[in-house]
Amino acid sequence: MRFRKYLPELVAISGLLCVRANSSPPLPDSKQKLVPITIAELAKTKAEDACITEVSDYVFGGYTGDFPSPPHADLNPQRAFIIRWKKFPFRFVFAHEGSYCPWFEFPSGAGQCFQFFEGNDGWAELFNDFGRKEENSFIDIMERGPNRVWVRWIYFGVNQDTGQRAYRATEDFWAFPNGHILRRQSFESLMPADHRGYAREPIEMIAMCPKGKLWFDVLQTNSATGETHALAVLDAFSTNRYDVFWKRDPGALFKSTPRRAGCAWKLLDDSAGTVLIIPQREGSPFCVMGDAGGFRHDFTRIKDHSFKDTGGIGWVSTSWDHWPIGWLNSQANEVNETTLRKYPNHFSPAGMDFFALPDNQVERREFYSLIGVGGEDLEIVRKLARNWLELVATNLTNLDNVAKLQPTF
Repeated sequence: MRFRKYLPELVAISGLLCVRANSSPPLPDSKQKLVPITIAELAKTKAEDACITEVSDYVFGGYTGDFPSPPHADLNPQRAFIIRWKKFPFRFVFAHEGSYCPWFEFPSGAGQCFQFFEGNDGWAELFNDFGRKEENSFIDIMERGPNRVWVRWIYFGVNQDTGQRAYRATEDFWAFPNGHILRRQSFESLMPADHRGYAREPIEMIAMCPKGKLWFDVLQTNSATGETHALAVLDAFSTNRYDVFWKRDPGALFKSTPRRAGCAWKLLDDSAGTVLIIPQREGSPFCVMGDAGGFRHDFTRIKDHSFKDTGGIGWVSTSWDHWPIGWLNSQANEVNETTLRKYPNHFSPAGMDFFALPDNQVERREFYSLIGVGGEDLEIVRKLARNWLELVATNLTNLDNVAKLQPTF
């Protein structure tokens, strides 16, 4: 097993989970190796309340091409670890070809990813040839279920051209029978005092489309207006809400004209707790973050990428296809008519950053967020967000609190 001393261990004491620094990690379930099966075999097995399975032939989004390495992942690019739930149709996938950066996947093949600690100025990240190597991104199964699945993901932010490692990140994912996943993120620089050796963008809301599909095929659409609902942002502690809608430009492949409605963005950006939601047709993937989980509002900036006055980049519905199928060594390749027929693609309506903090104040810090899938009523997700953030404020590391939260799907 490969761990850093600074990573805390969650140790059970009197029925609660608390942090003990610099102690040996518990014996993970990965010491007893999972036996890989095929996707066809997986389809014949029933899911437990929460469980994880290793498969040997996973492919996202209907891709049917070959996997030469490079540029594709090394060893077995189709290796993946899939979390499933007894009560829910979606699953959560850690795929080697996707650099093990996990995503929710719906029955149609659409998905939702929440990215990783992206390096400053994009000098180092994971969506490139070197980031698809097993030595630079790997996972350990700490608990298999059925009461809880715990996956530890360790990765190195690497330079696209040279493969130089800039930082080492560790992320823990605890998945519960209620469909919710608690995520913990932290990193340490391998290039101290060098701006390129740090990362201050840990979350990006990346929606994913199967081959041949684009954003208007997977997002919720208003048939009367022709608009799709690209983003909803809710304040966990008030009724404030902000929504973004896209309308496809005539004759364009993926370009659109955005419209927004709701409260002023700053009210949400300054909130002690917010929820970012991508309303897809099969469910509404969400991410809850706030002061209580380490995403303090005094230095956390959330960004709507459709409107630059929120701090966003102005991508709107721009779509890329360099990931999750790593068919070229690029960190940004826009979809065209030819690649749309061959590869899945993705787009990003929203994200966040810690640019208000100096590099060394983000390093080794721990950040907790809650991710899951909501249904049509987003107010249920708002209630969940408030409940979780209030519980976190009293006991950040009590996993039982997450297990007791009400489902939102």
